Amino acid sequence: MPSHSNDAISAGEPNQVGQDSQLDSRFLVERQVRARPRLPLLLGVEPFRRIRVIRTLASIQVFVLCALLMWFGVRNGWIAPLSGQILSGLMLSSCVVFYLAIRTGWSERFDEPALTLVQVLTAQTWIAGAYSITGEAHGATLILYALVMFFGVFNMNPRSAMISGAYVVLLASVTMYYKAQTDPVHYPPHIELVHFIFVVVTVPVMAYLATQIAAMRNRLKEQKRDLTAALERIHEMATRDALTGLINRRQGLLVLQEYKTLLKRNNLGLWVALIDLDHFKRVNDTWGHSVGDEVLKGFARQASKVMRSADVISRWGGEEFLIIMLEEPGTSPVTGIERLRVSLGDYEISPSVPDLRMGFSAGLARCMPDETVEATIDRADVALYEAKRQGRNRSLLAS
Repeated sequence: MPSHSNDAISAGEPNQVGQDSQLDSRFLVERQVRARPRLPLLLGVEPFRRIRVIRTLASIQVFVLCALLMWFGVRNGWIAPLSGQILSGLMLSSCVVFYLAIRTGWSERFDEPALTLVQVLTAQTWIAGAYSITGEAHGATLILYALVMFFGVFNMNPRSAMISGAYVVLLASVTMYYKAQTDPVHYPPHIELVHFIFVVVTVPVMAYLATQIAAMRNRLKEQKRDLTAALERIHEMATRDALTGLINRRQGLLVLQEYKTLLKRNNLGLWVALIDLDHFKRVNDTWGHSVGDEVLKGFARQASKVMRSADVISRWGGEEFLIIMLEEPGTSPVTGIERLRVSLGDYEISPSVPDLRMGFSAGLARCMPDETVEATIDRADVALYEAKRQGRNRSLLAS
């Protein structure tokens, strides 16, 4: 049994021991290959980039539809062929440019990788061009102003929303005034005034909604970050030993059970080593619990450094530690434990008592397919006490 439990934490000292080297069983054993995303060539594989590409392709569909409508207008004689061809070419070319910039990741050098504001301003420019060449059908293009704003409303920040809103109002007013003066037959001034009022009322409302949605989105992001940080802290408190940074007894049992279940399917061997620091009570009685804490943390550091990355080290309680080891054909499980023993003999385990050196006793047991993990640990515990009875500072295999 542990002679004393040292759990005091040095004030202000970060506890990172074992957090990098101790691998959770989910990451160590369950090496599942993630399902390949659909349409990787078209959309890419990176999650955030895929989202940007999908949104861009959605907006491209609108412009492809516009190009088809202009082609229909050209065929029916209410759009000048040259004007329709030029505007359709500009629309489709800009779509290709935006898609390639986002799909290749080139846009990620900017603060806003989706290029939302640039796309919105470009689209509104083409809409103004379509408004000016569609003659009697130009009123139908007004809905596109609102549609483009809607595409950007969930992605733009407040500043971008105000810029795009102001740009649309200015561009629409210039276009409508110009067409009313140069082509009053197809663009009657009184009708253009109505259209202008429609734009002035609709677009600023959309811009305002964009600012509100952006503010709400930012608040949700902050809340999500705070919640994630809180959950991580709770997880650390629930699964890790506060003093050493190793996983605690409860998590160690869980990992051992998961290892046994998963490795059984692959017919692999699994060993546990139960380690007890020799004469630890004497350290507490002679130098105090602060030095005892240093010894425990020092052992955790050295064990994390010396043992294999696949080995999982848990603080079992007091001065006891449990090490879960994957079996390697042709090697003895004692090898790693003895390597740790040798390194510990030369290791300055306590900064307060530089000459202090520690040894340990260990009992090792192989997990049998027909026994529980608790039974395996009990056999390792029996071997550990036999090692201590035989004089300590040694390792014994359980029968």
